[in-house]
Amino acid sequence: MRSLLVFITAALALPAVAADTSYDFTVCTHGQHTMVEASADLVALGIENWGVVASSTTKEWEGATTHCTGYVRVIGGKPVGKGVCKWFLAAGETAIGEFEYPPAGEPSFTWLAGTGRLKNLVGGGSFRELFDGKPASPGTAQGCRRDWGRYSTPGAK
Repeated sequence: MRSLLVFITAALALPAVAADTSYDFTVCTHGQHTMVEASADLVALGIENWGVVASSTTKEWEGATTHCTGYVRVIGGKPVGKGVCKWFLAAGETAIGEFEYPPAGEPSFTWLAGTGRLKNLVGGGSFRELFDGKPASPGTAQGCRRDWGRYSTPGAK
């Protein structure tokens, strides 16, 4: 009886335990760029992108969409910038995260918040541009990138 009570108590507590999840997906985006400066020494622009997950090894992220805004500057061929993205999962949850192209090192993504099963979302990862297509019209960009990392949802139900 005691073993059964311990098992039932543990089973009821499971939804409150942080679920550690790996994610790995390809997202294709369309974006608008607002050029602030375009010289041989410095390129500085505001960016706004919309995208959809084209393929994912993580079921929850299949078909997710995103909207990002931020800025990038390029000096000596190195992008540096920051911004935020809101993700919309097919099941209805949303997630907010911050991307960064640091002055040194690899780009990173940090999860900041979420709703539903993604409430209390923490974690992050990285991303890498896979390719950029020819702009469909001036001031736009189209391409795909790979996003990967880990997140957990402490106390989410």
